[in-house]
Amino acid sequence: MTLVAGFLGAGKTTLVRRLLEACPPEERYGVIVNEFGALGVDGELVVRGGNEESTLVELSNGCICCEIQGDLREALLSMTRAARRRRLLGRRPRPLTRILIEASGAASPGPAVQTFLVDAELEAEVSLEGVVSVCHAALLERQLAETEEAGPQVAYADRILIGHADRVDEAGLARVRAAAVALNPLAEVRAAAHGAVEPSWILGAEAPGPRALPEELPGASRHTPGLTSVSLTADEPIDEDGLRIWLEFLGRRRGMEMMRCKGVLRRAGGGALLVQGVYRWLEIGREEDPPRGPSRLVLIGKGLDAAELERGWSAVLEGARP
Repeated sequence: MTLVAGFLGAGKTTLVRRLLEACPPEERYGVIVNEFGALGVDGELVVRGGNEESTLVELSNGCICCEIQGDLREALLSMTRAARRRRLLGRRPRPLTRILIEASGAASPGPAVQTFLVDAELEAEVSLEGVVSVCHAALLERQLAETEEAGPQVAYADRILIGHADRVDEAGLARVRAAAVALNPLAEVRAAAHGAVEPSWILGAEAPGPRALPEELPGASRHTPGLTSVSLTADEPIDEDGLRIWLEFLGRRRGMEMMRCKGVLRRAGGGALLVQGVYRWLEIGREEDPPRGPSRLVLIGKGLDAAELERGWSAVLEGARP
């Protein structure tokens, strides 16, 4: 399952149509289109993209991040169960291999992603491969400054596609790319016009693994009102219990929304800690091989105080010292 997010007019529908056109002959995609209004239009545009075998579900009159989050869950379960029934009855030789979700232009991906991660029944049926945010090259900077929606859409992404790249010159494209990276240094960023990007990159075949953090992490970076990314590093080992207590505290704290966190850290006692967090969901895994470089942790959220985070990070480091 791949979630395609982005502000109104960014080019999400064009991208989804491109992905359907590129669907391999032996596969079949399901598509869920989320319309903010009561009258759906994008679904009709999507099905005109070809691939007559695709299955389309429209969710209208609300956003999958809030009003119709339950509808999204039921649509996913219904789609996967129907595909299983058809397969058992031999009616559909090609299995349903992927689901594309086109979110409303007003939707924040975070709450929807958390639903996928914490719902055991959904987790048994679908695997979230990534969040792709589509941004408008000529409008993103203004949208980040003037809207509440554009920033979270960028912040939650695993991949950022800067669409309408033909609408700006090289300097403008570089500026927009810098704005996206400043807000979300965790994501891979590419630019294209008319959704012309390799499907394998969008759909996760080239997705970075858990160790893939940028080689150079910026310090505290604030690019859109209220949103901040803070990068922390350390050469010394990290105490797992102390780290978990601190990150869970940050996630629960009133007035602070931890949108994303990701890290590869040197574990006290040997090996590595792999940190993944979305919204209030947190997972810390272990690997035997230590990181190749220093411990690195990136936090993205609303109302983050860089100085306070650095003090908390120092306390975690202090707790690991003998």
